[in-house]
Amino acid sequence: MPDTAEPQPQPDAQPSCKLLLAKPGGRSIWALGSKYILKERGYYQGSELEVINTNFVADMAKGRVPKIVASWIEGDRFFTIQERIEGESLEDALPKLTQEDLARVGKQVGEFVIELRSITSSQMQMLDGRAVIDRRLFKPLPGSINTLYSVCTSDDQVAANLALPIRHLVEQDTLHELMSKMPSAMPFTFSHSDLHEGNIMVKDGNFTGLIDWELAGFYPRWWEFVNSCELLSDYLPAEVQDQDALAWFRVYHKIRESKGGK
Repeated sequence: MPDTAEPQPQPDAQPSCKLLLAKPGGRSIWALGSKYILKERGYYQGSELEVINTNFVADMAKGRVPKIVASWIEGDRFFTIQERIEGESLEDALPKLTQEDLARVGKQVGEFVIELRSITSSQMQMLDGRAVIDRRLFKPLPGSINTLYSVCTSDDQVAANLALPIRHLVEQDTLHELMSKMPSAMPFTFSHSDLHEGNIMVKDGNFTGLIDWELAGFYPRWWEFVNSCELLSDYLPAEVQDQDALAWFRVYHKIRESKGGK
């Protein structure tokens, strides 16, 4: 007779569906076996950007960007199922890495950034045509939902947009002098725009890929370096580094985040 006994769970077996991360606001990430990731979050206009962005760079990325195999809206929730990048985040791997490992990972991440920067645009915008949405560059303005920021096609337009949140904090002469010193943003280059330790994946001391592409778009050519994690910034190739832009943005950011005024 056939064996009809139900299979018994193995004590050392790993769960096939496992919660990896739960964030405030109802965002969660699940492992589906060892090959796929399920991401769930509240739906908002623009939720589909990660799908658009990853599809845009998938062929060039050669496995270093998680391919999204399914996405859908269900009620007020947005779901994606995507391939899982090998390894673990740089943040989790850090205690096991040597300085030599960090230098190698930084070089490899930089080489990937250089590949991304070869994709340029005459307009600073998201792939869906909106103004860029990274709040670290374009801080939300009081009483608005980024409606005053615009797609930019020149350095003057980038400077004018960046001036909006600080125009009431400094004298006009000071504002004009600061914005006139902004390093050229052109050409606008395709950037991940969230290059921090939690999004950089590594395995055996080597870079394996980048995750979380919802902020990616065409940004100032210096933005990826200015916005990158300090842990790797010294190890990025010279072609990626822009110390002048970093110094300028730090001054701008300090003014923008100040509570005082003129």
